[in-house]
Amino acid sequence: MNLILIKPTESLTDTGAVDLEPNDDRTKHIIEHLNKKTGDTVSIGFVCPLGGRKCKASVLHRQNGGLRLVPKPKTMIQSPKEPEITLVLAVPFPARLKYLWPVITSFSAVTRVVIVKGKLSNPEFCESKALQPSVYEPMIEKGMSQGGRTRPVKVDICLEDDSISRKSLERLGLVCNSNTDGVARIFLDCGDECKTPPPARDIVLEQCGKIDSKMPSAIVAVGPERGWTDEEAKIFVEECGFQAAMLGSSILRVDTAVVSGLGIVSAALDECQNESDREYKRKRTNSP
Repeated sequence: MNLILIKPTESLTDTGAVDLEPNDDRTKHIIEHLNKKTGDTVSIGFVCPLGGRKCKASVLHRQNGGLRLVPKPKTMIQSPKEPEITLVLAVPFPARLKYLWPVITSFSAVTRVVIVKGKLSNPEFCESKALQPSVYEPMIEKGMSQGGRTRPVKVDICLEDDSISRKSLERLGLVCNSNTDGVARIFLDCGDECKTPPPARDIVLEQCGKIDSKMPSAIVAVGPERGWTDEEAKIFVEECGFQAAMLGSSILRVDTAVVSGLGIVSAALDECQNESDREYKRKRTNSP
C-alpha cells in the first residue's frame, strides 16, 4: 500500500481522525509491514468521485489493537485533475481477470471498467466469481492504494447481451456522436497480412492533442482470448467511432494486452495534457 485509503462511508471522529479495527487489512499493513509506532506518520487518501484529497496522518495505537489515524491539516492537498480512461474488456479467463483487477485500477487514469461478452468469449467465464462485487471491490481498493490514487473506479458488468451491437455500446455511453469530442476510442487489433493498424499512441495524440478545452480521455477496447470477430470489429470501428490500433507486431495474451495498452495510452494522454498546460502558460505569458 503506497496510500492508506479512507472510504467516503467511513465515519470520522470529531477531530477528523479515522479509527481502524484490529482486523482491518490497513491496520495490519501499517503495523506489520510499515512497522509504524505511535507518533509515526503515514500517507492517507480520502476517496471521492471529484478527485479526493491526500495528506499525512499521525499514527496512534489504540488499546483494542486497532489504530487511530489523525490527519495533519497543513499537509492536506487536493488530488489533481487527470486524464480519464474507460477500459472495455471482453470477459477473459477468470484467473486472468482476478490478476487484472488490482493492476488495472493502479493506473490513475482508469475511471471506469466495462466487462462485456464477446462473440468468442467462453460462456462459462460469465459465471466467474471474479465478476462479483464482493470479490473485485477489495481488489480494486488494493490497486488504488498501490497506485496512490483517490479517484474511485466505476465497474459495469454487462453480460446480458449475447453479442456486441451499436445499441449496447450506445447504452453504455461509448459511441462517438461527434468528431470533436476529444475522446480517443481505441479498438485494439493486431491486424492481418493485408492491413496493419497504427500504433495506439499515435491515435491518442491525434485525437486528444488538438483539444485544449477539456481533459483528454480515451476508451480502450480489448477482446477475449480468442479475439474479436470481424463483425465485432466492424461494429466498433465503422458504427461506433473507434479506431483500430496495435501495440506492436506481437500477438499478446489478454492480460499483457490490457497492461501494455493502458500503459501506452496513459503515457500518451499525459503527453497531451502536458502540452496543453504548456500552451496555456505560453498564451498567458504572451497575452497583453
